[in-house]
Amino acid sequence: MHNPELLESLLRKLPMGACIVDAQYQIVFWNDFFSDRLDLQETDVIGKSILEIFPEQARFLKKKIHSVFILKNESFSYWEQRPHIFEFQSSRPITGEETLMYQNMEVLPLMDEQQEVQYVCITIQDVTAQASYYSDLSRAAEELDKEHKEQARLIRKLEEAKTQLVQSEKMASIGQLAAGVAHEINSPIGFIYSNLQSLQDYAEKLIKVGTFAAKLIDKSGEMKFKRLKNDFYERAEFDYIKEDIVDLISESLDGAVRVKEIVKSLKEFSHSDTNEWAVSDVVEGIESTLKIINSQFKYKVELVKDYQEGIPPLYCMVMQLNQVFMNLILNAAQAIEGSGHIYIRVFTDGDWQKVSIRDTGQGISPNNLSKIFDPFFTTKPVGSGTGLGLSLSYNIIKNHGGNIDVNSTVGKGTEFIVSLPHKSAIEPTESPES
Repeated sequence: MHNPELLESLLRKLPMGACIVDAQYQIVFWNDFFSDRLDLQETDVIGKSILEIFPEQARFLKKKIHSVFILKNESFSYWEQRPHIFEFQSSRPITGEETLMYQNMEVLPLMDEQQEVQYVCITIQDVTAQASYYSDLSRAAEELDKEHKEQARLIRKLEEAKTQLVQSEKMASIGQLAAGVAHEINSPIGFIYSNLQSLQDYAEKLIKVGTFAAKLIDKSGEMKFKRLKNDFYERAEFDYIKEDIVDLISESLDGAVRVKEIVKSLKEFSHSDTNEWAVSDVVEGIESTLKIINSQFKYKVELVKDYQEGIPPLYCMVMQLNQVFMNLILNAAQAIEGSGHIYIRVFTDGDWQKVSIRDTGQGISPNNLSKIFDPFFTTKPVGSGTGLGLSLSYNIIKNHGGNIDVNSTVGKGTEFIVSLPHKSAIEPTESPES
């Protein structure tokens, strides 16, 4: 039974967004899903351009809609690529927490009897539950992987009396492996980036050639050639392609630059000479460490950095200091329930170079404060930590002739202050073996 009113009523009440636009991007239909979440009724938007109603998303929407009109095929956008296309609110499953809705978008062509696209329908699905489940599953997998690593490390520590020596050898191996991987990635990404730059230059020249040829034909006055040119350009979608190809190459170049930055951070963090003393910038070490571990807490922690300018480089074991910063920052993130802040400050105080890492977490009780640097002491659940991180960090800083101080208030947070002498315990004139 064909009942247009029934179908329209069903479309309005669907538990998903549905918005139909014409070739001029004007809205011709807008269902309750959009109205309820944007406080914009259908009468407020009919006949208006969707690009004007959503100016921040206009460029993305225009590209998607135009591609459907041109190619006559569906176009998709998944939450992993672009989580929040429209600023819709949604409740997270189980917790009920209000947050921005994670969305899948599908743009569908609506064709007439001649199979020409007359309208496109933008559909929005609320996938907050799936995204939340995926995120929780990823975190659980990370925690499980971390637990297995901690258990393996604890077994090794119990089997060998010299805990620090084993850790040092392990970090040296990781550093060499990371440096090797970074080197292997660096070469191919280098020529990919170079080729993309050349491709960008070639594309710009080809666009200029096409534009110049069009101008010559138009100026020739030959209507036959003008019609051939216009027909060819229209069928080939020359205007659309010359705009889109620039964006595609630019986005690819941005991706290549990001890979190069990650490789650089990995090399800076690892340093294949992990057992050697060298002159290094503490701020660079912290930054490279943050780039490596940022994904573990970036959705719940806001970093606030305060680096004093003109701080001189330090003579140190770079990889070991990076390990200390990693332990302290991860501990700070784990102490925060829900969301919070981590404040990282680097400054000088007389003959000392200091790094303060302060969190807004749960804090440490006075009874535990005096035990946190003891080997194997931990307040984490069984299997969640070995109690060696702070002990190892303490010994690394002592080996550099420095100190670690801690201040904590239950319910407000904790601050660790690492103090390192400008001239380390081992002077540059001495060999590493000494």
